[in-house]
Amino acid sequence: MPKLKDALKSGLFRLSPALAARCGVQFPLRAPNRAFLEQQVFGYLNHLADGPQGPGRCLFLGMGEYTWHYPRLLKPQFHSLDMDPAQARYGVPGRHLTGSATEMAAFYEPGFFDVVVANGLIGYGLNDPAGYERMLQQCHAVLKPGGLLVLGYNDTPERAPFPVHIDALGLFTPIVPPIPGVVHSRHPMRDKYHHVFIFGQRREAEAIAA
Repeated sequence: MPKLKDALKSGLFRLSPALAARCGVQFPLRAPNRAFLEQQVFGYLNHLADGPQGPGRCLFLGMGEYTWHYPRLLKPQFHSLDMDPAQARYGVPGRHLTGSATEMAAFYEPGFFDVVVANGLIGYGLNDPAGYERMLQQCHAVLKPGGLLVLGYNDTPERAPFPVHIDALGLFTPIVPPIPGVVHSRHPMRDKYHHVFIFGQRREAEAIAA
């Protein structure tokens, strides 16, 4: 029965993604780190969206079948970027671009986003310190002053063979968001993936110069 249900959902998506979305179809990835992202982190972002600054814009780096329902979970306007043209079908029409996270400033205006979520890139394309630092620079460029960067990665020698620090270039200040259970800017999930989330706030140019 589960296989039949999955086949029906996939068939409906292929027929009409818009209809599948209206029917509430999802293809979630069952993992503790994904549940934390979709519930606690997204809940925090939705709380920010209800604040005086309004919904704002969120950029999600990397798309796939299991992220297709994310725009329906978030109040901020959802944008996405992925290198693989095939993943465009999972993005919001008109708000998905094909390109690299290390070149995103070429696609977006400076300070365009309130939030950038970079989950699952390190070790899956960003495989060395130079690429990681380039991504940090690009995130800083497209985020508003004080904007939020959420990093997520598997902290294993195979996926992260270099130290991952959100303040590596002094572009971001580590922060502890008011999410239940989060007591440090670096939040390990302690699951079989050794997944870690890190939270940072974009620093002002003046603060970086100082």
